[in-house]
Amino acid sequence: MDSTALKEHKATTRREMTRLRDELPIGERERQSTQACQQLLDRLAVAQGQVIGLFLPIKSEINASMLVEPLREQGARLALPVPIGRTGMIFRAWERDAPLVDAGFGTVGPEKTAEELIPDCLIMPLLAFDARGDRLGYGAGHYDRYISERIIEGRKPQLIGLAFSFQKLDKVPVGSYDLPLDMIVTERGVYTP
Repeated sequence: MDSTALKEHKATTRREMTRLRDELPIGERERQSTQACQQLLDRLAVAQGQVIGLFLPIKSEINASMLVEPLREQGARLALPVPIGRTGMIFRAWERDAPLVDAGFGTVGPEKTAEELIPDCLIMPLLAFDARGDRLGYGAGHYDRYISERIIEGRKPQLIGLAFSFQKLDKVPVGSYDLPLDMIVTERGVYTP
C-alpha cells in the first residue's frame, strides 16, 4: 500500500501530466501518435497468431488505433482490455469488423461473447514514464493487477508503453507493487530500461 506522501505525489503528478496532455492540440496529438506508432511498428517483431493486447484512446491519450491494421496484416491477433469491477480486467479478442460496446471507464471493447485471450504482448497507455521503465497510469491498478496475475501464472507478457515524449519524467513516483515496462515508445524514439 502506498504511503500518504506517495499517494499525494502520484495524484499531483497525474493532474499535471493530464493537464499537459490535454493541452496538446488535436492535430499535433495525431501527428505525434502516427510517428510513435511507426516507431513501434519498426521495432516490434510479430509472430503469426501472436496475441497483442492493445488499447483504443480515451480522453487525450496517444492514438494507438493506427497500429490495428498493420498488426493484423503481420498476423497478430488483437485483444482489447475490458474492465471487470472497479479494479479487475480481462482481454477479449477483437476480430476485424466486430462491433465494440461500452466497456466502462470511458472505454469500448468487444462484446461479452468475444473470446477471452491472454496477450503475449501488452501495449499500454500511460500518463508518465521514466528511463527505468516505470509507468504512472490513472491509479485504479487495472494493468498492474492483470500483469501480476499473469506473472503468478508464469505467463508474463512483453510490456510496452506508448506515449508522447513530453510524458517522460526524471523519476515517476512508484510503489513497491508498480511494475516496470520492458519498452516505452514515443514519437521521438524508444526507451529500453
